[in-house]
Amino acid sequence: MARFASLFCAIVAVATSAAAAAVQERDSALITFFTDINYLGEESTYFGTVPTGCIPLSPPFVSSVFSVQIAKGIRCTLWNEAKCGQAAGKSITLNGNVTNLVNLEFNDLTVAFECLA
Repeated sequence: MARFASLFCAIVAVATSAAAAAVQERDSALITFFTDINYLGEESTYFGTVPTGCIPLSPPFVSSVFSVQIAKGIRCTLWNEAKCGQAAGKSITLNGNVTNLVNLEFNDLTVAFECLA
């Protein structure tokens, strides 16, 4: 019985450690916004877990984003309206870094974002 209890405790410890590591990995940098192309200008990084829900940008990033870096395995939708799809507007979904949103015709449009795994 003591061996079983010891084995059970070891399994629980490993599972708890793995779960904590997964949470820690997700509670990290999700997306970084830049006010110029090629990751230049002012920058703002959002940390947290996914899904993020709708997050409005703060000045000076409102309608001023030109490039973004998105964490590996994360997909983010940028919106040109503050309600993330609850109002009429445009959006673009990205799952990687974009050096120049001008090429995607979405520069100077981002007002809010939402990220998912």
